Amino acid sequence: MTKIINIHTGEEREYIKPPEPECSICESEFSLEEEGGTKGYFGILPVWFCPFCLSSILDMAKQLLDISDDEEEKEE
Repeated sequence: MTKIINIHTGEEREYIKPPEPECSICESEFSLEEEGGTKGYFGILPVWFCPFCLSSILDMAKQLLDISDDEEEKEE
């Protein structure tokens, strides 16, 4: 934990690191910095996706849009 000192009042308080995000789909905890994944918003709702769920969502979107892996390689 880290101490935070208000330079105007001298008041001290401890900074508690927020917990790691929880995946909005599978509810597992993960680290964005170490493992990957993403965070963002669906409209006004905040969402977090672990790497596994993010990969699954992107794969499902490719299938729904009829995007094949061959088409992706041609674009690169």
